[in-house]
Amino acid sequence: MKSRTIAAELKKPAFPKQDPFFWREQWRKLKLAHCAVPGYGNAHQFWKNRKMIDSVYMKGRKKHNSDDGARAAALAIPNGSRVLDIGTGPGTYAVPLAEHGCEVTVVEPSPVMREALAENMHEKGVRDIRIIPKRWEDVTIEELDGKFDVVIASYSLTMMDIGKALAKMQECCAGTVHLFWFLTPPAWVQVNKDLWPLLHGGEFPGEPMADWLWQVLCEMEIHANLQVEVKFPPSVYASIDDAVNDFSQRLKCSTAAHKETVSNYFQSILRQENDGFVLGGETLGAHIWWTRGLPEVTAPYNRR
Repeated sequence: MKSRTIAAELKKPAFPKQDPFFWREQWRKLKLAHCAVPGYGNAHQFWKNRKMIDSVYMKGRKKHNSDDGARAAALAIPNGSRVLDIGTGPGTYAVPLAEHGCEVTVVEPSPVMREALAENMHEKGVRDIRIIPKRWEDVTIEELDGKFDVVIASYSLTMMDIGKALAKMQECCAGTVHLFWFLTPPAWVQVNKDLWPLLHGGEFPGEPMADWLWQVLCEMEIHANLQVEVKFPPSVYASIDDAVNDFSQRLKCSTAAHKETVSNYFQSILRQENDGFVLGGETLGAHIWWTRGLPEVTAPYNRR
């Protein structure tokens, strides 16, 4: 009797089984917290706002435009590959890959970003990119018309149910999935955390980072590679007033008192270097990738 009891104890796992949805649920809760921030809006509203996109995203675009080809080349995607680019923006990866003979399909819900993509395609003489004007959450597998050799999602992982979004990427890929996401918070996240409660009330919750993303993949039994990269250098402003004007729009300042709060804040935190005023430090990003053939996504990831 005693030996049977010992044998039974030995068969018990050393640790209780982990919740297979833990990190996916943490991601969802943080995204839900964004919905509760007074007046903040959501990603869908942001990407329809031309002024906000020009201020936050496109301002430094021309300066780094020449790097697009190098970024795409670094992925070493063979010419002629069938590529899906989710949240392509102005076509950072899609356009140079199409230039080199890849068959490219992009998913881009923002009309402002689709205009930027069209301009980029026109400048580079690229025509044959298929555009699906939807959110990734709303795209069906049937619309994608077959599997892709490569799937890319570069700084476009704003989905609330990240597990479901990743499972769909896995399902439509016959080769390699490349994800790019923040590993450390960009400077604007800390500015929002500091100032949004003072200006509008509520608490700004921040963003889920790439370590959460990698943990979600582990829960899905996808054991991905991760490479750290410097994504953004520190933001540099010609004057304190330039920083104040930039963030007054981002922070939806509507009164003189709001703007004074922002001005006092930046006078305190900006550091003067050479001929400019620097905000924060370098933002690190993560390149996460895996190749199909590793354990499949299991059925429970379709439950939500």
